[in-house]
Amino acid sequence: MAPKTHTKPLKVFYTPSLLPESKDESFNSEYNIFLKTVESVNNLSLLYETTRAGEKGPASHSQQDLYRAMLIFACAGLDVFFKKLIQTKLSKLINHSDTASQEVFKNWIANRLKKPEELLNTVALALTDINPRETFIKQYIENMTGNSLQSYQQLYIVCNASGLQTKKILKEKALDEAFSVRNKIIHEMDINSSENPSKTKGYRTRNTRTRHDMEKHTRVILDLIQDSFSAYKTKFKELNIETKKEKIEKART
Repeated sequence: MAPKTHTKPLKVFYTPSLLPESKDESFNSEYNIFLKTVESVNNLSLLYETTRAGEKGPASHSQQDLYRAMLIFACAGLDVFFKKLIQTKLSKLINHSDTASQEVFKNWIANRLKKPEELLNTVALALTDINPRETFIKQYIENMTGNSLQSYQQLYIVCNASGLQTKKILKEKALDEAFSVRNKIIHEMDINSSENPSKTKGYRTRNTRTRHDMEKHTRVILDLIQDSFSAYKTKFKELNIETKKEKIEKART
């Protein structure tokens, strides 16, 4: 009989600290988006560890692709998460007299008034709606979530519109670095475009990514999702906005 071998257990890359959301909680959808994002990232991390078992030296590019994918999946999850959050929760903040959210909304309306050609269609729709104000809020939210949220500037807009402590939640330098790497992978396949004819011994056709750096960038993105989720729930609690789905549905009938 062959002797038993004891292998070191593979570590889990990211462990959420959020409390679970039950199915009847109105934040359940956003919570599940976060969990699915973390699950995908952790699966890629574990797969990388498996392929590197017993190996030494720099990771191959096929192995680096696994933690490149970690960052890509995290950023995709961030985009879906924020869009869902804004689409389903921002109007509640505005309608429940959240001063910061209302102020940003009013400024958006004021800026639209300076461009009548952009406002005309919205006004036409509002005049035929039983609740004209909701038409403007809907247009406001569509304008904010129409593009991919993959930059510090875009995230600043949606966080500021929600009345969050934007500068506290968004780590500008860390996010800029993470999105810069993400964009090079997404748009350039991380191809090393150096035209240096004398390719040295360490030259590679693709930008080399270290595990440490890619995990750092990925963690920045996941932490942002988690921090934003907590900040939104805190605002709902402060404004006494009901978060039970069945009670929200009853209030509508």
